[in-house]
Amino acid sequence: MRLSLFWRTFALIALLIIVSLAAWLQLFRAANVEPAAERFAWEAASLVNLTRAGLLSTTGPGRSLLLADLAREEGIRVLPAEPGDRIEDWPDTRFGALAEQRLRERLGPAMRLAGRVNGTPGLWIGFEIDADPYWLLLDPQRLQRPGGRSWLGWLAIALTLSVLGALAISRVIHRPLSSLAGAIDRLSREEAPEPLPEVGPTELAEVNRRFNRMAHDLHALEQDRAEALAGISHDIRTPLTRLRMEIELAPIDAAARASMADEIERIDAIVRQFVDFAQPVELESMSDIDLTAAIDSVVAGFTHGPDAAQLSLHRSIRPGTHWHGSQTSLARILSNLLENARRYGADATGHIRIELSAQRLGRGIELCVRDHGPGVPVEQLERLQRPFARADAERSRFGGSGLGLAIVGRLARRHGGSLQLELPAGGGLLARVQLQDAVSPAA
Repeated sequence: MRLSLFWRTFALIALLIIVSLAAWLQLFRAANVEPAAERFAWEAASLVNLTRAGLLSTTGPGRSLLLADLAREEGIRVLPAEPGDRIEDWPDTRFGALAEQRLRERLGPAMRLAGRVNGTPGLWIGFEIDADPYWLLLDPQRLQRPGGRSWLGWLAIALTLSVLGALAISRVIHRPLSSLAGAIDRLSREEAPEPLPEVGPTELAEVNRRFNRMAHDLHALEQDRAEALAGISHDIRTPLTRLRMEIELAPIDAAARASMADEIERIDAIVRQFVDFAQPVELESMSDIDLTAAIDSVVAGFTHGPDAAQLSLHRSIRPGTHWHGSQTSLARILSNLLENARRYGADATGHIRIELSAQRLGRGIELCVRDHGPGVPVEQLERLQRPFARADAERSRFGGSGLGLAIVGRLARRHGGSLQLELPAGGGLLARVQLQDAVSPAA
């Protein structure tokens, strides 16, 4: 799974902060070893000296009471050292070595630090009283470096704050890019994006400024194209209307009149496709559509139109299937797909069989229109979706402007979907259109 830029930025910043904190903690612990060993040695030497002074100042029963009080109240035991004692050194650590060195400096060369004597673990400190050797047994935790658990708590707090800071930094970095990606997505669907803020870091401000200029130029170009095509449509249809009237009144035979009328209809159909290709889709036209009723209204025009005698159209739609989108766009998509199948989908006998299906697919729908005609070469499938692109001469003899599939692809992209052409088993051509449910402007 590929991570988005936001999570990559967050992971990199969080990793950098965590590694920095870990390195800082290790450096601090390393720098704190010597002061901690010095402090421990001072405390341990004070205990030994106070214990020695107390024992020297008492005799007889008073010394026994003092030893008992030290063991009960302070956890300190004083034992005589014997020549046969089994002594095990304290585990070799830098802190322990420094603590032993500092203790020897304060208590003299006879001081010894042990971790176990005669099988009894503890913190054993060897010292002398009037040249007699003794052991001072302390709790081994006294040799532990202070503040271990508290440092873990502070480290957890620092890590939590670091992760939250990394999230905030990633959000600040990602927000302008996310806004730009959203604007580009709206522009790709031929919507007018809101102008991006031209403030902030110099590079991002310059990118937003250039995008705003590009979006404005594209919108102006789109308007100019729509106006030009609308003007061309008007200028062409006006003389076509006069031609129709003159043909009806001209003293020519019926066959010639019908042929000329068909050519005029072809020109008019091409002009309509030009206008359809340039016609935008407004968000306000989005509504909840019953696919069965919408498809039936489009299919009715084909079952009673040209080639109705040779046409058989089979539908497969689950009742109650709905789509939230543009009624106009859906009708234009279906009309162009069915017209393409009707025009080029005849088999060798002249029969035209078209299969149309619609179903819910995730948060949208999928429309499939298949004919059983001769199909097209596989290398032309992608090219047929481009404007003004037509297949080979055999299919081009039926006429057309080459805009039908381009219109379908454009409308599908406008609704967050796509058009895919396939060559199914058994021949013919399958057009698969996916359309996403539209989101209302309020949402």
